[in-house]
Amino acid sequence: MRDYLKLHFVVLIWGFTAVLGKLIELSATQVVLYRSAAAAVILFALLPRRAAVSKPLVVALIANGMLVGAHWILFFLAVKVANVSICMIGMATTSFWTALLEPILIRKVRFQWGNLLLGCVVIAAVVWIYRTETRFHYGLLVALVGAIVATLFSIINGLFAGRVHPQSVVMYEMAGAALFCGAALVTADLLGAPLDSDRYLPVSLEWLWLAILVLAGTVLAYQIYVRLLDRLSVFTINFANNLEPVYGISLGALFFGDHELLGSRFYAGTLVILAAVIVQPWLMKCKSTPGAE
Repeated sequence: MRDYLKLHFVVLIWGFTAVLGKLIELSATQVVLYRSAAAAVILFALLPRRAAVSKPLVVALIANGMLVGAHWILFFLAVKVANVSICMIGMATTSFWTALLEPILIRKVRFQWGNLLLGCVVIAAVVWIYRTETRFHYGLLVALVGAIVATLFSIINGLFAGRVHPQSVVMYEMAGAALFCGAALVTADLLGAPLDSDRYLPVSLEWLWLAILVLAGTVLAYQIYVRLLDRLSVFTINFANNLEPVYGISLGALFFGDHELLGSRFYAGTLVILAAVIVQPWLMKCKSTPGAE
């Protein structure tokens, strides 16, 4: 039970990161660059010497960090081109992609048809929302691609669970995300399609929002997340992330009035997603009960 409480605490923090991304009026790539680079530096300063990592693992962690960098860019881009609520709904599909892709990519993981069915329920709810909120199609599509990238990142991260010190995992992955964003900014400038905004640095309160994003949304949340990967399945963690839309939508309504832009069908789809999240732990408990089929 304690692990589930920690998991939902992390999901709540991640729901709030969408609000922070909206409050920081820099490009999505710049926000991710500052977030990941600052987190990597902080963790390097805190990292105990005993947490040494072999060179092959360092390369693998940095490469996986590039995936999370791409995910975050898509995440914040979806927030900026649509709104917090639409971004959160697109990201809710990670459970479906996990149920589908994890057994394909990891041989020891078997298909769980109940998980796949619940993932399909979430997908159906997202399709329902997609068909009704036509003004936000582009933002939702960006969020869906971001959800697929996030799923790949989570599946690969599960392979590191118990093998590498959690701070090492997060530090090298944040370094990889920063490298990806830096390379993306330089490449885009050379191609004449810049990804940066009119200014390079945060201003006034943006520094505070960025600090919260780095310390709470990255350094704290990702260390807890990596530790949970050692005790909970990737699907369970990603399925709990379906509550991120509920938190994100509530916070978006509180901060930006997003609820005024969305119709009743949006909330009907959101309730379906919430119901699926509530049912999943109960099904897992029933399956693990002796004598259960």
